[in-house]
Amino acid sequence: MNPARYADSPFPVTDAGIAFRYAPTRNLESIPIVLLHGLSQQGDYWLPVIESLGSEHAIVSIDLPGHGDSRRMESDYRISTVSKDCMSVLDQLEIDQACIIGHSWGASVALHIGAHFADRTHSAVLIDGGAFTPANILERGSIGREALRVELTPPKGPFTDFELRSHYLSRGASLSVAQQESVMQAIDRTYERAPNTGLVTTIGFERHMEVLDSFFDYNPDSDLELIAVPCWILIACDLSEPDRSDILDEWGRAKFDVDGKVLGKMNIALQHWYGAVHDVPLYWPDRVAQLIAHAAQTRGGRLT
Repeated sequence: MNPARYADSPFPVTDAGIAFRYAPTRNLESIPIVLLHGLSQQGDYWLPVIESLGSEHAIVSIDLPGHGDSRRMESDYRISTVSKDCMSVLDQLEIDQACIIGHSWGASVALHIGAHFADRTHSAVLIDGGAFTPANILERGSIGREALRVELTPPKGPFTDFELRSHYLSRGASLSVAQQESVMQAIDRTYERAPNTGLVTTIGFERHMEVLDSFFDYNPDSDLELIAVPCWILIACDLSEPDRSDILDEWGRAKFDVDGKVLGKMNIALQHWYGAVHDVPLYWPDRVAQLIAHAAQTRGGRLT
């Protein structure tokens, strides 16, 4: 790979229209790390984790199609297509092999890359997603597609600055002032100020629903069977939800089912992080960084 080609430009764009942030490293023997955010977020979501990782590894944080500075590209948002779009970033950076990290929706992309681009994947880490998706809920038959779509429809906004701070910082009450500002910096590009109304997501409501609709069609089970590279699956077990709605119960069941899906697969390490909320990269960046750094170590394909 070329370690300096994109170092001076935080958001270059591939020929396919994918924007990314690239941080080089002096250690050319280390495994590059690729970070894939969740639905409605953008590449800066990983800034707290990137800071914790330091400069030992080259780090690529991608604005996935429809998000951030990649929102003007044409894409059908299928996981298979988004995976190919991400590979165009590795091609442009001349990265032969990388540790692929995904959170939530981005974890499904990371899983698919690990399963179908094994020669380009050193290892994979799936953070509270990827191994379970809305398709796993739909296959149970207890809730229909339209009802689940309604349940997962986000608020349209606009939002005030106070509302956003309250939303993101209410789950991190123990964070220091510096950590709180780090969280807000990480989600800053997720929103833009609409004329005279407040803040709205840069992805927009309609595109969010397009991505969600495509996501409903991705069942991860076959990719979990296929993936053979070292893979870590992190499931956040939030202990602070006293009242669980039906949809939360369905998500809980889908998460619980992951244990059976990966049973006997020696290349997969499943971890349950109790006390972690879904946006664990924002609130526990040091722990997430430690896991990523471990996954990126060259161990000849071994999990330990």
